[in-house]
Parts: sequence; structure tokens; C-alpha cells
Amino acid sequence: MARGKRLWGFDDEARAFLIEATAGIPSLLAVVTRAERRANVGMWIVQVSMEELDEMYSFGEALMDATRSRRRLELLEGMLASLGTSMDGF
Repeated sequence: MARGKRLWGFDDEARAFLIEATAGIPSLLAVVTRAERRANVGMWIVQVSMEELDEMYSFGEALMDATRSRRRLELLEGMLASLGTSMDGF
């Protein structure tokens, strides 16, 4: 793994949501679409910089502030938790 890079993973549901949500933000869409499906862990995994993680985290927080959907809030909470774990390097 390149210096300063982290791995971030998300499931199929989160990927579908993120592709739609980031459609108008090319830099974040690029993060989501370059992820590779890893069948052995059942997730999409992408190598990201700390800056990309921070951008995605801020985006997730903004989405949480803008939604009232319980299911979407649960999805975003999980996404923010996984982003935080990736930022911490675990």
C-alpha cells in the first residue's frame, strides 16, 4: 500500500447509494467507482488518501443533516463509522 494511503470498505447497498449521491461530485464519485469487489470479504475495497477519507466523511455528515429517512440514516452512520475506522488506520 502506498505511503499515506488507507483502505476503506463498503457493501453493495452503500455502493449503490454512494454512486447516486456522488454523481455530481466527480472527485468523490471517483473514489467510489475505483473500489474493487472483494468476494472473500463480501465488500468493495478502495485505497484512499487521508484527504479523500476526510472529504467523504464531511460529505456523509452533510447527507445525514439533510435526510430524515431512518434507513438512510442507518446507512450513513455505518458509512461514517467505517470511514472513521479507516482514518484511524485499523
